[in-house]
Amino acid sequence: MSLTEPGNADDRPSHGQLQQRRSLALSGHRDMRRAGQGKTRNAQRQAAVDSNWSALSPCKPATSTDKATRQFNALARSADVISRFDILRTQLVQSYRTRSLTSLGVSAPGTGAGVSFAAAGLIASLARRGDIRVVGLDLNLKTPALHSYFEVAPVGSLLDLLNGQASPEEHLQRLTDTVALGLGQPVSEMDLSTGFSADDLSATLHDIVDHYAPDMIICDLPPLLKGDLALSACSHLDGVLLVANSRATRAQDIAACERLLAGQTEFLGVILNNYSGGEHI
Repeated sequence: MSLTEPGNADDRPSHGQLQQRRSLALSGHRDMRRAGQGKTRNAQRQAAVDSNWSALSPCKPATSTDKATRQFNALARSADVISRFDILRTQLVQSYRTRSLTSLGVSAPGTGAGVSFAAAGLIASLARRGDIRVVGLDLNLKTPALHSYFEVAPVGSLLDLLNGQASPEEHLQRLTDTVALGLGQPVSEMDLSTGFSADDLSATLHDIVDHYAPDMIICDLPPLLKGDLALSACSHLDGVLLVANSRATRAQDIAACERLLAGQTEFLGVILNNYSGGEHI
């Protein structure tokens, strides 16, 4: 699919303008989106949104990709895997459109369950439809992996986007005409502890909805039971899917996640990864 050239950098808001816009943003935009605002757009608003999408820089291919990643990604494009993600996509799109929801988090109880694989598969499935605009954000800031499934290079640190140092138009990359990605390089524990809050995520989501009016925002989250970042993020998301590794995830871990999410966001279900048909959580 052909990509148009990015817009002029002089048209982008200054850092001061961005911070002022951020200061007016409210936390908890979930309720506003549930009310359906922004879903119906007049011609002027639609033209502005289309222009903002066209101005995004295209994704830069990764300079090098190891053989194991290429082989895995080839497997992920098999007809069977694609079919399963397309079924999940259909269920989610129907549910989100019916209830005017926008943001979705994908997480797991612990590491190694395949969260980035699931998030990437869902984003790719939405891209195949061609009529749904989606933004993917890699919020697993310490160990980001979403970029590897698309074999593209991350631009800078996602912290710059989250804390307002960079605007969405400066950081997001356009993968296709309907898919944009917010990717990042690994963030140190020190930078993470001093440079990010859940309210920053709320403001970022608001900026993205305001500028690009995506049908869905897919967030690749860190594990729910490994620190508080994922749980803090979930309180600003419309819904969350959990990924379970059938060979490692325990039933009590899923139950613990469900208890944590209660009252924070909607728990939408579990994606079972590495399931061979003879094993059960």
